[in-house]
Amino acid sequence: MNFKQLLSDFFEYELYTIKSHNISITIGTILFIVFTLLITKYGLTFLRKAFIKKASPDAALRLRSVFNFVNYFIYIVVFFFILNVIGLNITMIWTTSAALFVGLGFALQDIFRDIIAGIYILFDKTLNIGDVIEINGQVARVKAIHLRCTIVETRNLKDIVIPNRKLIDDIVYNWTHEDPVIRARIDVGIYIGTDVELVKSVLLSAVEDNKEVLKKPHPIVFIDQFGESSIRLILYYFIENAFDNDRISSDIRFAIDKKFKLNNISLPVPVLKVDQTAVNSVT
Repeated sequence: MNFKQLLSDFFEYELYTIKSHNISITIGTILFIVFTLLITKYGLTFLRKAFIKKASPDAALRLRSVFNFVNYFIYIVVFFFILNVIGLNITMIWTTSAALFVGLGFALQDIFRDIIAGIYILFDKTLNIGDVIEINGQVARVKAIHLRCTIVETRNLKDIVIPNRKLIDDIVYNWTHEDPVIRARIDVGIYIGTDVELVKSVLLSAVEDNKEVLKKPHPIVFIDQFGESSIRLILYYFIENAFDNDRISSDIRFAIDKKFKLNNISLPVPVLKVDQTAVNSVT
């Protein structure tokens, strides 16, 4: 017996067999499975590194999520390929498991929707890591975008896990999409008869003293409306740090309050109207 025959016998040595189902597992089968898994693993790793190496940091994060999905898909294909190699009837498995897969499809439909939405978000680029968004009245910064979910951090330093389908189905305000500069506003009321030009200059000086407010575009003051006893003004200013606008606006309000007191400008209080007719009827 020559070496070639010995090698053939070695690879064809049966470790496990089910003759009724024509299933046979040999040493050659085990080695083939190991070889296939190793090739799949290192091949995917090589492709992932090759693509990510040439991509920008933001694109690299997106590609990692996409490759995770590709990994799952390819390993499923390899799994069924291996079953076919050892002699299992794949067609029979699909047929007998059809009802199970239908049930799983209904049970996992939201997860599939999240994954499809995640792929769309990753390639559409309407949402990027670092963007400041507002969803359901909550302001947060995007920390990570995965295939199934997106993780955002609120101003209270709490992480929120948002299913990706919510970012597609719901209205999401992206404050910093393609431009980190936003326009913020502060509403201010004054009594009718107050020197409006003085108030305007005081409001503008309050924002000009704040180093986090941009010089250009210039801050501006609008008269929004005249009330029965007060005038409402709106102070608009521009900042780059949208995530911290609550702190910045608070600092500006402190400055406005201080300057109003120095210039004897009073903030209006609610006016209570008394119905004289009703009072006379009671008395």
